Amino acid sequence: MNVPATSTRPFFPRVWIYFREMFPILVYLPYVVALYLCLNFASQAIAKSNIVIDTYGIIGMVSALAMMLLMRTFDDLKDVEIDKGLFPDRAIPRGDVRVSDVVALSITSFIVLLAANLFFAHKTLVPFTIMIVYALLTYKWFFAEAIHRKNLFLTMVTHQPVPLFINYYLIQTALNSGGMESTFTFRHLILLLMFTLPVTAWETGRKTRSPDTETDYVTFSRIFGPRGSSSISLVCLLLSGAFCIYTGAGIGLPLSFFIISILLIAFALFFFGRFILYPTAKNNVLKNATLAYTTFLFFNMLVHILMKYSIAIHL
Repeated sequence: MNVPATSTRPFFPRVWIYFREMFPILVYLPYVVALYLCLNFASQAIAKSNIVIDTYGIIGMVSALAMMLLMRTFDDLKDVEIDKGLFPDRAIPRGDVRVSDVVALSITSFIVLLAANLFFAHKTLVPFTIMIVYALLTYKWFFAEAIHRKNLFLTMVTHQPVPLFINYYLIQTALNSGGMESTFTFRHLILLLMFTLPVTAWETGRKTRSPDTETDYVTFSRIFGPRGSSSISLVCLLLSGAFCIYTGAGIGLPLSFFIISILLIAFALFFFGRFILYPTAKNNVLKNATLAYTTFLFFNMLVHILMKYSIAIHL
């Protein structure tokens, strides 16, 4: 296969192309802000009556964004050869972004993570170490790449603990805010699942296609059928919504929170239900519906927490 000539653009314009196409900041940044602040504030609201933003809060937010970029670069580096055949229009296969650019971004993300946590977050080094070691193992395919590439379901099962470990680490940064070391409780476990299940939903949804758009690319819809794979995503989103309502009730959020949460659950039911009934390319908006649902679900909880609790800044 003929590979396009390597781009002659300078480094930063190439990186901008990568961010624009593979890691759109204007999409991911609001999601990270909603996810992290909501997770942080809800974790503290469960544990105590006051909410604090301090060094651990800042480190957690920086780490959340850096981990997202690190995992994005890991995926692109692992699939360089496959993308040449299946996705030739992507930035790397068409030559607008070099593999070395993605390596540089990956290394930078890793260094930022290490430096921030080693120097400024000593109390959360154990969950951070577990998170980063497991992420590195996924990059190496747990030293069984041939087996994982032939089995998408195995890959999902072994890689899904990454967001679980990330969110657990982020909850720990919250529980160590304000100079306190609060205990991880059952209600924090529910919160952890609330934030982790949408990742599974998004991952399954983005690899779900209508029968007429399937290619040689291995998708979940080829394994479970379009209705089966979209149902997996929907169940994850419904559980996340239920856990959100449970958490909101536990910290005493007002009625408006529950009304909006129920409307958002209805939103997910509509778009996923439509595809389950009529699995066509036109109705396949599962990835974007998942992103919209989870972002607004988290923003809804965040806004109502801000309405109820006072926030102290200790930097």
